[in-house]
Amino acid sequence: MFSVYGYEAGAGKSRNAQQYLAETEDRALYVQRFSKDGELIATAERINSLAGKEIAVAFTGEDTKKKKARKRAIDARTLCITHKMYSNICRGDHQDLIANRRILVIDEYPDLLEQITVTNNEIGRLWTEIFPYGFAETDDLANLLRNMANKYSNDSEVLKNREMVFVDFQADQYDKYKEVIGQLLKKTEQAKRTDHKELLFKFQQILNNGAYFYEGGFHTFDSTPKFAMLDCNIILDANWFDYRYSLSTKFNVIKQPKIFDYSQAEFYHYDLNTSKKALKNYINLTEKALDRIDLKDSSGVLFITEQGQKEQVEKGIESYFNDTLDGIQETLGMPVSTDYFGNLIGKNTYRHFNTVIVQKTPNFDYGTYVLTNFFYKYHENLPTGSISIFQDEDVEKVRLSTIAGEIYQAIRRISRDNPGVAKIHVFNSNQEVIDLVLKQMPGIQYHKCQIEVNKARKEAGEKGKKEKKPSLTDKRIEEVKSILSNLKQSGKSEITKKEIRNQIGINNSGNFTKLMVDLLPFLQINQIRNEGQKFIFN
Repeated sequence: MFSVYGYEAGAGKSRNAQQYLAETEDRALYVQRFSKDGELIATAERINSLAGKEIAVAFTGEDTKKKKARKRAIDARTLCITHKMYSNICRGDHQDLIANRRILVIDEYPDLLEQITVTNNEIGRLWTEIFPYGFAETDDLANLLRNMANKYSNDSEVLKNREMVFVDFQADQYDKYKEVIGQLLKKTEQAKRTDHKELLFKFQQILNNGAYFYEGGFHTFDSTPKFAMLDCNIILDANWFDYRYSLSTKFNVIKQPKIFDYSQAEFYHYDLNTSKKALKNYINLTEKALDRIDLKDSSGVLFITEQGQKEQVEKGIESYFNDTLDGIQETLGMPVSTDYFGNLIGKNTYRHFNTVIVQKTPNFDYGTYVLTNFFYKYHENLPTGSISIFQDEDVEKVRLSTIAGEIYQAIRRISRDNPGVAKIHVFNSNQEVIDLVLKQMPGIQYHKCQIEVNKARKEAGEKGKKEKKPSLTDKRIEEVKSILSNLKQSGKSEITKKEIRNQIGINNSGNFTKLMVDLLPFLQINQIRNEGQKFIFN
């Protein structure tokens, strides 16, 4: 079991853990999120500095094939790796790295969820690429899944309730498919067909785990990874309130008392939708924000958005002050920076800033929250069923706590030593998320604000969807259909694919194979067999 210590952000939990590892004689594994910009090496060097000798080694994916680096890592008293490397260990790889170690310390939540999706494209490949192996069951499975997809895609009740349908493949009738997929995986490994092995693995996971059908595909996860543990297992996470910890018996959350005094910090909540879709329609959010925010007495201003909006935010700042960012900083006499979610947790670059402006709600794809809930219920042997979007209690708790955790971590990038007179401006329309963030900063002065932002207008001609012009691929598919229809009516028994390729001007057989996914329904309806390099007319 993991002991999850919920020390608040900025309390020095990583530093104190590294101090302990420098002093203990026990062999340990230290796991942190990133290795970029030399962060992992810096961690090992910090532990060595505290120990007064070299006891810690950083080991990254680039080192895995270097014999000397691996030996040095195995021999190190404390080995520092990333979350990604830990995930590989949980899959059964690199077991020599954890052998004879007693202590495992993971900085922040270790996410083992690896999503797997099967769409019409993968189903089509099961028909066209796996057929030569000689198992008729793969064609049957492709038909079964295509029929399921058509059924759920056109079910009025499913559409009306915005339902994500859970499909269970535990019945005996599916055993033959599981057996054949298992045999094919061995054959593709022997044939060194990595592409086919990866394709078949997706179907194996769909059949073994079950899957949610939504957005035209079957979605599940890789069930291979299992949490690797040692004698003493510790997770350090300021986001201890993350609901994912409540979904598994492998986590024991140990709440810690608050250290910082937030009574002099102010939290300004602007009730505004800042989802990715909403942000695209705002034309002056940054300018309107600066109109409302007093930067007087600021020691530094940090704007937080999403990666794709960073440039737009910077242009908004420059437009408001009518100057370049360098010029603005010189005029204001303080740093002005922009950053984005996914690039913030653990970052100390802004520790002396005292103003933060969060202009984005850090939403993940909704399916990620659903599959996270599914992942833990699967491993805890708990029942799983269909859900409607925003209606499932557990999924909503995962979603809201994840968003709140990202925002909390983002705003705690500033005033790291003590919140003091920090000014926090968050643009978000979900009060539950805001309340969860506020709970992490007791005593903070909270102000709820309203703000009007100009939205982009749609031109009259753009209100409806523009008629989509057929692509070259669409035209070629229609050409193939026409050729095959005419040949069948003429009484011909078969035609080679090469003959058709020559007629429609495709020289590369691989490019022609890509058309097969969209041709399959036509072939089935018209009883045209796709066998090897020929089309055969029944």
